[in-house]
Amino acid sequence: MKQLVLNIPESEYRFFMKVIKNFPFVKVDEKKSKLLELEEKLSPTKRKIWSSIKEGLKEVELIEQGKIKAKSAKEFLNEL
Repeated sequence: MKQLVLNIPESEYRFFMKVIKNFPFVKVDEKKSKLLELEEKLSPTKRKIWSSIKEGLKEVELIEQGKIKAKSAKEFLNEL
């Protein structure tokens, strides 16, 4: 499945969503759409913080999947 990100003017958003949801082969991820909307409204400072948090969560997922090795507390502190 392919994914597509579109920028739609606020005034046309509702109409566009009504149209696109009528196609049986289109799946709209409402949670992801809302999250992207909220991210766009963040200030540059908050956006940078949010980006760091998301990066950390991705790292945790990779550790849980065994794709990368977790660091011990001692290794973490030595990096500081």
